[in-house]
Amino acid sequence: MTKETKGLTRRNFLAMGSLAALAGTAALAGCAPSASSSETKAGADEAADANAMATADETKECDIVILGAGGAGMWAAVEAARAGKSVIVIEKGNNVGVANGSLAGGPFMVGSKLQQEAGIEFTYEEAFNHIMEYSHWSTNAAAIKQAVLLSGDTIDRFTEEFGVATGLRPDNYGAGHASVRANFQSDPKDSKTQAKGEDRMGPLQKWVEEKGGEFIFDTTGKRLIMEDGVCTGVQCEQGKTVLDVKGKAVIVSTGGFLGNVEMMKERFGTFVNPLGNILSIGEGIDMVQAAGGQVSTQWGIAGNEFTGSNQKADGLYERGNAAFTIGIYGTLLVNNQGRRFSNEGKFANLPLALGGAISLVGGQYYAVVDQAYVDGLNAGTDAWTLCGADEVNWRTGMMTLKDKPLENVQANMDAAVEAGWAFKADTIEELAEAIGAPDLVNTLETYNGYCEAGKDEDFYKPACFLQPVTTGPFYALQYEPSAWVTIGGIRTNDRLQAIDGEGMPIKGLYVAGADNGTLMSAPYCDYEGFSLMCAYSGGRMAGMYAAEEIDA
Repeated sequence: MTKETKGLTRRNFLAMGSLAALAGTAALAGCAPSASSSETKAGADEAADANAMATADETKECDIVILGAGGAGMWAAVEAARAGKSVIVIEKGNNVGVANGSLAGGPFMVGSKLQQEAGIEFTYEEAFNHIMEYSHWSTNAAAIKQAVLLSGDTIDRFTEEFGVATGLRPDNYGAGHASVRANFQSDPKDSKTQAKGEDRMGPLQKWVEEKGGEFIFDTTGKRLIMEDGVCTGVQCEQGKTVLDVKGKAVIVSTGGFLGNVEMMKERFGTFVNPLGNILSIGEGIDMVQAAGGQVSTQWGIAGNEFTGSNQKADGLYERGNAAFTIGIYGTLLVNNQGRRFSNEGKFANLPLALGGAISLVGGQYYAVVDQAYVDGLNAGTDAWTLCGADEVNWRTGMMTLKDKPLENVQANMDAAVEAGWAFKADTIEELAEAIGAPDLVNTLETYNGYCEAGKDEDFYKPACFLQPVTTGPFYALQYEPSAWVTIGGIRTNDRLQAIDGEGMPIKGLYVAGADNGTLMSAPYCDYEGFSLMCAYSGGRMAGMYAAEEIDA
């Protein structure tokens, strides 16, 4: 943890964020008078002061300044150093193992030696076309193509250049291609173990430092240094010390805005539980925008594919806990008015890709089941845990939940009720009253009719997911959207240069990783590990292109 976050637990962070969000809502509610012109000017002046350059206590110089030591920043540093450029990496955390890029499972990849040796026939063309069609060509095709081309080579380099062992793991939540995701093996004999944190990124740091690169930790980038429209550095803060890091190019890779409750509510319209790095609060996006950079139209989340979550719960979520997991079993989901809002089978079958997007549609939403369903889960029978073993309609269940029945189901449900984020009632009417959603009564009458008929006439959910809600007592489990990383940020060109309102590149300024709004689409692509591939490949691209610009 940084000096600023010592003693700050995730739970305390979320509590403070929720209070801040509530306070903001209260300030906007009712018939409050509009701000006067003097108040508006004062707010503008305050924002200008925040962006005003301070007098530096110290100045450092290099060829390429990299803001953020996550997956994108680390690979940008590697490629910049490989090109013979002097590099300074500025990181808000206290080591290279705190960001999502060092902790996430593994990246999507094509063309790696691991895949070739396993005889996996999966082409760049196939991957590229799928990604572009999935995003409806809303992303930058040239940038996507280059990222895909680099993906397999990146994994090869992890092993051959940096000694981080990798293996294959199946794509459990994606488009059905086997073994298209890398696994960082802390034990090469065990494909389930993971090299995470500094075990994964430390070797890259050591390599960069051996090439003359420098890492500055516990330091926050605050403002981009702009001279005649050219980005020439970053002004940073180390506690009360102001540090200017000057360079011929700057790469912004601060990891998105998962730790910024207000920014997430602004972009997504609802509270989102952060499961990834809460040090990332959108500073990089704000800085580039202040320098004239465009923001993207792609805003979304890489949702929690394992379970639902609730900030009132201890730990936010827990795999294997029925009170959390029921939400991805294809059961009835309703919004906080008690009405259905999506095809729950899509959530169940593509929880990583579509689950995050669907949860944002629902906002705060509920999974509704009856005692018969709970008893079925408690028994651990295939009919309940595998949706009738339907390989077509619940591939995710077959891949990740087969032969893994939930345990202590009733105890977990009762604990959720006691904690105040699940509700239990003897009748549907009482349950509807408990959650303040009277429409639930009519919703269940209609839904149970579909279950009896074997066809969902509302959203055409596969019949295997149609389990009636008729046997009391009844349960409603309150979920909130949760995410590993945010999607959306600065729009760039194909060379990952930030572009201005005319689409022209801002000289010396590059954006990679979760701050880049050009590579990832919303909804999240259904290739598991796609965001990590975008971070690693995007970092490499930014490092290469920045070095080329300096040499031009």
